[in-house]
Order: sequence, then structure tokens, then C-alpha cells
Amino acid sequence: MSHNYVKKMKVLDSANATTIYTVPDTKTAFLNAFRVVETSNNATSHTLTVTDSSANVFAVWTNVALSAFNEGDVIPRNLVLNQGDVVKFTATDANRITIHASFLERDQGVNNTFVAHRKDHTSSGNATIYTVPTGKKAIVNSIILSNDHASSTSGTTYAKFADSSDNEFSYAIGAVAAETAVELCVRPQIMDEGEYIIVSPNTANTLHSHASVLEISNPG
Repeated sequence: MSHNYVKKMKVLDSANATTIYTVPDTKTAFLNAFRVVETSNNATSHTLTVTDSSANVFAVWTNVALSAFNEGDVIPRNLVLNQGDVVKFTATDANRITIHASFLERDQGVNNTFVAHRKDHTSSGNATIYTVPTGKKAIVNSIILSNDHASSTSGTTYAKFADSSDNEFSYAIGAVAAETAVELCVRPQIMDEGEYIIVSPNTANTLHSHASVLEISNPG
């Protein structure tokens, strides 16, 4: 299986959304690292989004503050990207932020497949963001909840894993503040065939969810 490592380095000379990387045809990619550095001795902020192949835009984080002469690595776990996904970065101010992004490209699998599942939560209440397909197990490597609203929290939000009999098991509980993103997976989580992930925001039009999953053939 072909693997290709890609590094992107850029000084953000514009306050417009800038395309950093696009996943090539027939490939899956992993955003392994994303480092930001403020070089002008001025505080600023930045936004990262993923635009899918259907032109839907999903916030990964929004208006995150970066102090003067400071830096940080802003991806806690690998983020899976599907074919055609476009990673875009916006700096609030031009000529203040330098970025270093590292990607791994690999051929799309057949028996073992990495896939990203995303949802714009336009309503409150339970929403299924991923279901393990028939004949598969899954390893969930990352679940990011990103609130891109400028002022509203998500309210009390639940993330749950449900089994194939629709029994729900709470995984995370808490509000996601305005313009804040949280990573729910400290370690990978195993899922069996027919199980699914639910995200339930209390407030509509606040959250985007990102689930990065490895699907494998079910040996049993």
C-alpha cells in the first residue's frame, strides 16, 4: 500500500481563508500535526476548517487565540481526511502566523479502511454521526466537537456509544463553549458491527462533529 508524507509550511500573508492541502483522488490522508507560530509580537487568532467534496464546510476550531511571540501544536490526535477534502486556515491578521502542517497520504483500503464522518448539528437532540457497517469492527481514533458559534455554548452535550440493541452508554457530558473545540478520545475506542455514535447538543447550530475511524473486517 502506497504511503506519501507531505509537509506544508506557509506564512499567512492574508486574512482570507487559505487552502493548505487537498486530499488527492483515490487517497485517504491523515493530518498528523499542525503547528502555529506568532512572529510579529502581536496577539491574533486563527480558524481551521475542512471542506468536503460536496462543498460542505466543517469547523475544526474557530478564532483560537494565539499570544504574541507564542506557538502551539493544535491537533491532539490524528484527523482522518477523505478523498477531495480541503483543509483551509484563516488568520485574523495577515503576516503574523507561520504554520507547519504534516500529512500522511495512503491508498484507500478495501478490507481495512480509514474514514472521516462529520456532521453539522443544525438541530438539538440525538444525532447519529457514525454506524459500524455490516461485517466490520471499528477503531475510533478521534472525536472532535467544535463550536463555531461566536457567542452561544452548546448547552449540556452528550456523546454516547450505542449497541446494536439501541442501548445507549454515555461517553462524555458537558457544554462546549463558544468558539471552542474539544477532543473526546484520550485513547482509541473499539466498536462492534451495528454499534453507533450519538452526539446530542442542547443548542442547535452550535456544533460540528468529526469522527476519525478505522474500519476492519470482522474476524468473528
